[in-house]
Order: sequence, then structure tokens, then C-alpha cells
Amino acid sequence: MKNITHSLVAALLLAPMTVAHAAAAPPASNETKEHKDARMAWWREAKFGMFIHWGLYSVPGGYYQNKKIGGFGEWIMHNAKIPTADYAAFAPQFNPVKFNADEWVKIVKDAGMKYIVITAKHHEGFAMFHTKVDEYI
Repeated sequence: MKNITHSLVAALLLAPMTVAHAAAAPPASNETKEHKDARMAWWREAKFGMFIHWGLYSVPGGYYQNKKIGGFGEWIMHNAKIPTADYAAFAPQFNPVKFNADEWVKIVKDAGMKYIVITAKHHEGFAMFHTKVDEYI
């Protein structure tokens, strides 16, 4: 499963994305209007992009213990009060074998989008890549 992120990252690096000035930004409290305008120029020019929020919560698909759980899918652990150990049991099932990063990037480009942002680690702790602090294997 975790290798899908490497494929997506590799494909995204080939997409035309520019994040000029973002790393050099001073803390927001000290940022001038001029600096913010310069930092955000790339965003204003790009105008259209995709945010991908995809993760472990897609395994239960909105259901827990055969019950439909209301709210946003990524909050299923919280909304259904799923114990951490039960939620962690979904991790081995998150194996999107039909995922194709090149196809996703092509769709994004064909639609005229200029950037992609993927949620790499979610609020419940599941990361789309292995780290020393990733509790999900």
C-alpha cells in the first residue's frame, strides 16, 4: 500500500507545479500585504487544482459494524467511536491495487489543473508513507 504514494509523488513531480516563495514566507503575524501577494502569486495564476484527501477511512467506506455512519468519511473513526485497535485493523486492507498515479495526473492535466495537493498524513495518524512515527503497518 505505502508504495502507491511513491508512485503518486513521482508522477506529481512531473506535473507543472510551482510553489514559489512559499518556503521563504515569514511567520503570518509578521507578513506584509506585499509579501503575501508575492508569495501567493503562483496560486492566483494557477487558479485551478486538486486536493486529494484519501486514506484509511476509505476501507470501511462509511460503514462500521454494518451500520451507515453519518458525516464526512474521514471522520468515521471519531463519529462511530471506533476503538484505535479496531481502526488499525483496516490498515492491511488499504491496498489500492488499481491505483494508477499516471492516470490521475493525466486526468488532472487534461482538466486544466495546475497543481495537486495530497494529504500525506491524516488526523487519526495514518500516513500514506512509512515513518518512524507511523503506527499503522
